[in-house]
Amino acid sequence: MFMQSYIKLYIFANKKIMIKLIVSGRVGADAELKSVGDTTVCSFSIAHTEKVYGATPGEKTIWVGCSVWGERAVKLAQFITKGSFLVVEGSGNVNGYLKNGEAHGILNCRVTSLEFGGKPTGETPAQPSTPPAGKLDLDENDLPF
Repeated sequence: MFMQSYIKLYIFANKKIMIKLIVSGRVGADAELKSVGDTTVCSFSIAHTEKVYGATPGEKTIWVGCSVWGERAVKLAQFITKGSFLVVEGSGNVNGYLKNGEAHGILNCRVTSLEFGGKPTGETPAQPSTPPAGKLDLDENDLPF
């Protein structure tokens, strides 16, 4: 399966920067629901794997932490399960940190649009119901549920 990720950088006239991510890949674990103040957050990670060519060919996997906020989080969490293929789009940021003197970073995406793909071949866990088909633009006022 062909997987691709995109990072778009927008610089506005007033020098504010917005990073837009489009990431496709498999969910690493079932989504978790958490409360932040009065808001519910659905958190999950996507593994994006791409081939590496050159002297040492192989594969490189990048993990992207994703979050869906509000009422949508509660409704979508049951469908975001380990192994599901998703394409997410949203605003991105990178959190940097030092570990044993070495710099590391975590790529995060606040999801604004989500599209469901298929499950991996093999054992398929039972889902409460069928996820919505096609791309979901997550506008608070226009929920498909």
